[in-house]
Amino acid sequence: MTLSSLKIRGISRDESHAFLSAMCVPFGLDPTSDGIERLNNRFELDRLRVAVDGDEIVGTFGTFSLQMTVPGGKLPVGGTTVVTVMPTHRRQGVLRALMTQHLHELHERGEVLGALWASESAIYGRFGYGIATEMAQLKLPKPYARMQTPIDIAGSMRLLDKPQALEMFPAIFDAVSAERPGMFDRSASWWQHRTLADYEDHRGGFTAHRYVLQVRNDTPVGYVIYRTKLRPADGAGDVRIVELIAIDAQAEKSLWEFVFGIDLAGTITDANMPVDTPLRWWLEHPREMDRRVVDAMWIRPVDVAAALAGRKYSAPGTLCFHMADDLCPWNNGTYLLEADNDGTATCTNVDQPADLHLTPFTLGCVYLGGQRFQDLATCGLLVAKPEILKLADRMFAWNRQPWCQEIF
Repeated sequence: MTLSSLKIRGISRDESHAFLSAMCVPFGLDPTSDGIERLNNRFELDRLRVAVDGDEIVGTFGTFSLQMTVPGGKLPVGGTTVVTVMPTHRRQGVLRALMTQHLHELHERGEVLGALWASESAIYGRFGYGIATEMAQLKLPKPYARMQTPIDIAGSMRLLDKPQALEMFPAIFDAVSAERPGMFDRSASWWQHRTLADYEDHRGGFTAHRYVLQVRNDTPVGYVIYRTKLRPADGAGDVRIVELIAIDAQAEKSLWEFVFGIDLAGTITDANMPVDTPLRWWLEHPREMDRRVVDAMWIRPVDVAAALAGRKYSAPGTLCFHMADDLCPWNNGTYLLEADNDGTATCTNVDQPADLHLTPFTLGCVYLGGQRFQDLATCGLLVAKPEILKLADRMFAWNRQPWCQEIF
């Protein structure tokens, strides 16, 4: 294959099966009998792309149209998904061609950021994506699932069925996601076909979803979705948290107290928690919690000026920086970022010497406030005077650590 013979195009609904079959090969999966229905329900078909070599699909690519919380607001974001290249066509420029077209499409649609979860951490830095959020993964043996200060659960816990969860959970989620950078809005379809979808082949031997709502003073304040698995040999089992969302610390602590009380549990696991969750500070034996922090969502600026003017800042200040961006050449140039006392800012092109030199990767890392300029400078990823780094860190810091609630 040569790049001149490669074509990138959208798909028709009649090509859903071919798309699914091609996508499954690099992911090490087999298409399921209901895979086409899932594909049609869970993805935006008009935003799916294929790379074709002749009549053969050799690469797949998709985008979700997201509204994502950034410090002080929300912005339109293109969420990259189902990115694959056939093993017969690796290292031949297929992914770069797909990604280049994708970034141009985001720019044309006014989506100022691109976001993704990396299947492998070595892939996307070269395309300008930086590690914007991290997640904490926990495993806690049940004997150590105890609070340092025992509490009485505030309010009540109610076990719901799926229709009830679909009715009650979104308002709680919306209140929380509006305050934490990195979370994105969920449509009714997303709730129905992704968040609350409960396919048996996704359970891994665990039960169906259990949906629990917390109500305090007649107001819903939190929920947890979880599964359990019993080990008949020892009469114990595992509790797997799918999602735990609470509007405040009191609700979060009460939800964990509920989880700790689930019977016949040997271990409690949660694969995606915010890194600043207070749980470890509440535990009587925090050392017994296996807590691993890993990279989560990666983002890259597609429109530098719009992205920086579209968020708020924790301190006033002025930064003059240069951006070099090979894949999005419209971003190349020198910018003046000016943040006021109220957190609002402007970002404009200027013709003056820069105090700071950034790449899409480094800006992606710090954009949501999850990484520090000083840390990137220590690693040699950017160079600036100490006073510039300190100012940048004060400006970009935010009161909540960024977190993305689910892999997309």
